[in-house]
Amino acid sequence: MSTPLVAVVDDDARIRDLLATELEDLGAEVLRCRDGGDLLSAAQLNAVQLVLLDWMMPGLNGEATLLELRARQFSGRVVVVTALCDPQVQATAQAAGAAATLLKTEALEQLEYWLNQR
Repeated sequence: MSTPLVAVVDDDARIRDLLATELEDLGAEVLRCRDGGDLLSAAQLNAVQLVLLDWMMPGLNGEATLLELRARQFSGRVVVVTALCDPQVQATAQAAGAAATLLKTEALEQLEYWLNQR
C-alpha cells in the first residue's frame, strides 16, 4: 500500500507540527501549509488524500479554501480542525464539502481513523 499524503493547513506552527508529527508516526507523508493559499499552490495538491484544515486563519481561511477545493474538483477528503465549538461552523463546513469537523482537542485521537479512510 502506498504512503498516504496528508496536508496539514494551520497558521499556528505548534498545532501544524504536532499534527504533522503524529501523522508521520502513523506512516503518512505530510505537507505542511500555513494557510489555504499554501495548500492551493502546492505542486502535490492533486496527490493529497486527506487535508486537515484549520477554519480561522489569516490569508485564505478554511471556508474559502474549501470552496476553492470544491471548485477545482479536489478528490481528497477534507476534515476541518477548529477551536470553535459552533454548530454554524460545522454546517458551513459540511455545505462546502468537508467530510467532518473536529475540535482541535479531539484531532489527535482521531487522526488514525481519518488516515485509514480511503
